[in-house]
Amino acid sequence: MNHTMTKSKRWLSATGLGVLAAWTLAACGGGPPSLTEISETAKQSMSEASSFTYTRTDPEGVHDEDISLIEWSGQTAQDNHHVTIDAEQGSLEFLVIDESTAFLKLDPQEGAEDELFTLPGAEGQWIQAPESGLQDTLGLEDEFASTTETAFSLIDELSDEELETLDAEETELDGQEVYKYTVPATTGNNSDLYTGSETVAFYFLKETSDLIQVDATSGEKTATHAFTNLNEVELFEAPPEEEISDLQWTF
Repeated sequence: MNHTMTKSKRWLSATGLGVLAAWTLAACGGGPPSLTEISETAKQSMSEASSFTYTRTDPEGVHDEDISLIEWSGQTAQDNHHVTIDAEQGSLEFLVIDESTAFLKLDPQEGAEDELFTLPGAEGQWIQAPESGLQDTLGLEDEFASTTETAFSLIDELSDEELETLDAEETELDGQEVYKYTVPATTGNNSDLYTGSETVAFYFLKETSDLIQVDATSGEKTATHAFTNLNEVELFEAPPEEEISDLQWTF
């Protein structure tokens, strides 16, 4: 397999893309629901989502010093998605249309030295993957759609005593009323979902109980995980021919 796609998918897997995506039903009366109630409902809600957009913004390197932004947007039950990665030496995009059609676009930073970003004539153009290069572009929707259990392992592993002392904070986020639950990032957690963070805060909309953001914090640094477009992502189509490069996929 080519160097580019292997490295790129490793980045996606290491950061646990999609790991925090979950939605929940609003609690009925009596103030905010308990965190365990929300998490159990959220797991099932996410398993039923047909599509969504997940954006991880990490400019201060809480999780990864090289990658400041990762965004995945697409369908959960088929190979149709768009991925953007902003790294230290440039940005790359994957556009997967179906199991037989995928594209890559590179946008290097000035002075980039990584061979991933130094292909003459590749800037700003989509490069179509041959059949031999498709493997690492496919199946990413499974990683996003199947990681809810792992994402909520932080909550599942909290002790009864810790859960009893955990209260929801009623606050605002981007002008919206939310419930905020903050848990330790390392409590019984054997995954790499929140590498480098000390606490993780979950934000649920009060009106709908949708999970709209998760903050992973270490000291004064915070990485933001945002969730949008639940069940609203339309199918992606192939780019226009004039935007597709004549370069061969040879990485």
